[in-house]
Amino acid sequence: MKISLAWKWVIASLLIESLMLTLMVIKNVDQLKNNLSTQTYIRLDEQKILLQSALVAPIAQMDYATIDAILKETKAISTIDYMVVVDNQNNCISSVGWSDCKNLPTVEFDPFSENSLEDERFDTSIPITLFSQTLGKVYLGLSTKFYIQAKEEMIIRSIIIALIELLLSAFLLITVSKWIIKNLVKLTHTANAIALGDYSQRIDLGDSKETLQLQESFNLMAINIEKNIENLKLSNEKEKKLFEKLKSQLEKNYEQDLLLKHQTRMAIIGEMLNNIAHQWRQPLNAITIQLSSLKLKKELDLLEDKDISETADSVMKYANYLSNTIDDFRNFMKVNPQKEHFSIQNCFNKAVEIVSASLKNNDINLDITKSKGELFIDGIMNELTQVFINILNNSKDILNEKNIEHKVIQISFYKQNDKLIVTIQDNAGGVEESIIDKVFDPYFTTKHKSQGTGIGLYMSSKIIHEHFSGEIIVKNEDIEYEKRVYKGAKFYIILPI
Repeated sequence: MKISLAWKWVIASLLIESLMLTLMVIKNVDQLKNNLSTQTYIRLDEQKILLQSALVAPIAQMDYATIDAILKETKAISTIDYMVVVDNQNNCISSVGWSDCKNLPTVEFDPFSENSLEDERFDTSIPITLFSQTLGKVYLGLSTKFYIQAKEEMIIRSIIIALIELLLSAFLLITVSKWIIKNLVKLTHTANAIALGDYSQRIDLGDSKETLQLQESFNLMAINIEKNIENLKLSNEKEKKLFEKLKSQLEKNYEQDLLLKHQTRMAIIGEMLNNIAHQWRQPLNAITIQLSSLKLKKELDLLEDKDISETADSVMKYANYLSNTIDDFRNFMKVNPQKEHFSIQNCFNKAVEIVSASLKNNDINLDITKSKGELFIDGIMNELTQVFINILNNSKDILNEKNIEHKVIQISFYKQNDKLIVTIQDNAGGVEESIIDKVFDPYFTTKHKSQGTGIGLYMSSKIIHEHFSGEIIVKNEDIEYEKRVYKGAKFYIILPI
């Protein structure tokens, strides 16, 4: 069950006031104790003076009748419970209100100690002296009932006053809280109405300066909310239209992406078939030549058994080479989305194995600078191999197009801080500065449409960025080969470790 703010305020105020009243009662009781204690000591001092002056002569003269008369007269005081007079040998001379003179009470020093209040009596003694000579003592018992009664009366009176004050305070607090809370109730109802969608609601609290300011601020807020809701509705309609346009554009982009992937796949297959043709050309030529030689020897009747054996061995060697080549290309074309920890130099060597025949047939030399140690990276090896193949093929094509006399592609591997860097540079003259920023754009190519699609470098950039969280850039830099300095495009593949 939830308690309203008004009742919380009333309860909290009453609790605080109750605490303050309790503290006030405790303080008053302490003050009463101090006052009565002072009065008790004053009265005790008076009794000492009176008893000493009254009893010194009778004790000195051993006038027991006078001592009894003085004790009885003094005992008539209501606050005195008993009186016992003893001589300097502690022998009982006279007593009033105390029957056992042999067992005298223990003298106490505080009239309001725990023992004094428990037995409702303060036990003390008054020495009787004459010229500094002790004649005896008077044991005196003062009643503490008056303090207990006064304390109870004060507590009862204080409780009654506190209850009356709490009742009056509760009535006043409830009245004031209702007056204060009524505006809060109005504010709550109006806010709920606005929350439910009735933005035309306004509030009227104008019965004081403060509430009038609250009213103006709240109504201004309501006006702004109403305007903002209208603006949001308009914005929502615009966003719906924009969403439909974006959805349509995303669908087109998705279709284009599928087409691009298909074209990339076809381009890779075309490159692979071209590389296979280069790899197979020399072994097939060798097989043809040897079989033709074997046939010619047969026609000239020069064929011997060893010729058949040697030719069969040689054909088997070339056939195995062709079979291994097919296995290499088939393994490369497998879809392997699993990441692995691999050597980046072994990955490059795999790319070289695929394009080596094509580079050799075009008289292109590879100048590879290896790193001091093995460089390892995590990722999909075939994807990075494809990047290397794309860049090598790109260099091969531009070298053939420019008809460079001494063709070379320089490759280096090194580690810098927490990055692995691979550079691939040819000596074909570089890329025109006006288009160097576009070489990684999709469908951008400097080749004839029959020779290039413009997606090799784009897909390479996409693989490095998205699958390896790396970076690929190209710069025109000088390259030295065969004691000559050329200009060439230098690709930097930067991969985080």
